[in-house]
Formats: sequence, C-alpha cells, structure tokens
Amino acid sequence: MKKRFIIVLFSIFTAVSIFSTASQAGAIFLMIYPGARAMSMGGAFTALSDDALASYYNPAGLGMQEKKDVILMHVEWLPALQTGMYYEYFAGVLPTQYGNFGADIIYLTTGETYATDENDPTGRWRTFDFALSISYAYKLKENLSIGGSGKFIYSFLAPEWVVREYLGNVTGGQGQSVALDLGLLYKINDAFNLGFSVSNIGPGIGYLENSVKDPLPLSFRLGLKYTILENKLNTLLVAADINKVVAGWDLDSLPDDAFDFSFSGLLDRANPSTSDTTVLTWIEKEVLDTWLGIGVEYVYFNMLALRGGYFLDYLGRRKGFTFGAGIIINSSIRIDLGIDSEIYDFDTSNYRLSLGIRF
Repeated sequence: MKKRFIIVLFSIFTAVSIFSTASQAGAIFLMIYPGARAMSMGGAFTALSDDALASYYNPAGLGMQEKKDVILMHVEWLPALQTGMYYEYFAGVLPTQYGNFGADIIYLTTGETYATDENDPTGRWRTFDFALSISYAYKLKENLSIGGSGKFIYSFLAPEWVVREYLGNVTGGQGQSVALDLGLLYKINDAFNLGFSVSNIGPGIGYLENSVKDPLPLSFRLGLKYTILENKLNTLLVAADINKVVAGWDLDSLPDDAFDFSFSGLLDRANPSTSDTTVLTWIEKEVLDTWLGIGVEYVYFNMLALRGGYFLDYLGRRKGFTFGAGIIINSSIRIDLGIDSEIYDFDTSNYRLSLGIRF
C-alpha cells in the first residue's frame, strides 16, 4: 500500500501564529529576542548593548566594551504549544587594539517530527534552526561606535527522503542563507545613548529545489537609553526600542490607495483578536505591525538587578509586561532570569535563564 506521509512541521505554524509581518519571511527564528536581561526589559536593548548580547541587538555596542564577555542562555520555548521545544543562545566579545570582535550562535528546535504509514511511525527526526554570526566593531570616537556582523543561517525541516515521498520527484527539506547586520551606537552624553541597527540583510531562504525563496526578516531597530541615576550604590536607567520588520515588500505592485492613512478608529478597525486586517490599507497595516519595547533596570551596589518592561506587537497579538532579576558576583559573573509569558494571548510559561561572565 502506498505510504501516507504526514509531515508535522510545527515550527512553521508556531512561528506564524506569534508573528505578523515576520510570518511572510523565512528563518523567522531570527526574530526571537535572546538574553534574559534584554527581554525582561521588553527587548529594549539597541541603545544599551553593553555586553555580549550586542552581537544580536546592535553590533556597534561591541566597540564600546573594554573587557571580554560571554553569555549563555537557555529557554524551554513556549511549552504550552508543544513539548520538546527549546532555544539556546551563546555570545562572546573579544576587545583588541584593532577593534572588538564578537560572535553569537542561535539554536532553536521545535522537538520531534515524524512521518507515518497508516498511522504507524516510519521515520522520526528533530527539526532545528541554526545561525552563526561573526561581528566586528570599531570605536570611531569616545562616544561613537560602528559595527557589523556576517551571518550564516541553516534550517532543517525534514530529511530529503521524506520530501521525495511526500511531494514526488522534489528534493529539499533544508534551507540555508547568509546575511549582514549593521549597527551604530552614539553616546550623546554620559546619560543618553542613541542606537540604530539593521539586521538580516541578505538573500531569501528556500526549502525545496527550485522553489521561490522566502525573504529573510529584514529588521530596522531604533533605540534610546537614558540613565536616570548612577552612583556607588544605585544605577537606574530606562530604555526604549522601535523595531520594524520588513518582509516581502513589493511597492511597485501596490494599488494607488495603499498609502491612504487615517487615525480615525485605526485600532478598532484592525481587529487583532480575529486577525481581520482586510479593512486596513497597506500603510496602516505596516504602521500597526511595528514592535515597541520599553524597559527599566535598577542595580543595587552592582550586586542585585531588578528589571521590568512592556512589549507591544499589536497585529501579532503579543503585548504585556515583562519581568526579570539578576545577581552579579564580583562585578563579573551574572545570573539573570527573564519572564515574558504575559505577552502571549494564550496560557504558557516562558522563562529565559542566562549566565554571563566578564573578565
């Protein structure tokens, strides 16, 4: 009897359900914010970027760092959706007299996937996504740094034999691509930072032979950081980010009324709870599909950190408060916890745990 294969690519459906414009892109695992510290502040880290996380948020931040730093993070990713999903992140920075170098690794698996023959498993494998970045940053002035990253991306959805059995004489099941990130960090004064970065500049990614490639999630980030208080005992700062993901834009194909915009009843017309955005023009939808984050960090005696934030992705139906805390040992070892479970519109847990070492 002819085999009947069911391919459970849960990673695709999960990602589409929690991202809006980004769902039009491939390799959307690149838009998961790493770092317990950063996410507990609503993901507002572009203008801060003062540790190894700068490799992801703003590579220019590496140029301002004077010590070596490494960060590792683990999170059981959205266990309410499916068991076995987890996300790993590693980043490091190496200062030199010729500029500062950095690297980071992202790994996401959505657990075990299977194919069946008359409901009996005939093959099992683990889907995963992987990205490796190498960064370089240079401090042009004491208050100005630029940086960039080269990135390799690999995504494994299914073994080739499964694709052939399910789709016929077609090869594929894996995709790969490369990308470039660029960043700038400007310290206006001792308290006020301005950061800007562009991520995932590169060709698309495809999973089948001769198939149309999905664009990478090109991301533009603008961030501000302001230090409210800083002395020997206390440090208090606030940060804010705007993140716009651009995927699959074809401006030439848009109708004349695509750029009509009206504030009148804009949020009511969007209906994010039903995902009905047909009443919006293209520009209205893109404006609402901008991610916003704001966060606060308080550090006492360089030993204990408390953090909070708010994240808003209106069309993606992700909004809510984020929380976190950290312990700092000898100004070197940092253990951080970040919680962003509240931003999802379903009951789940999402706890990021990070370990950082500066030396």
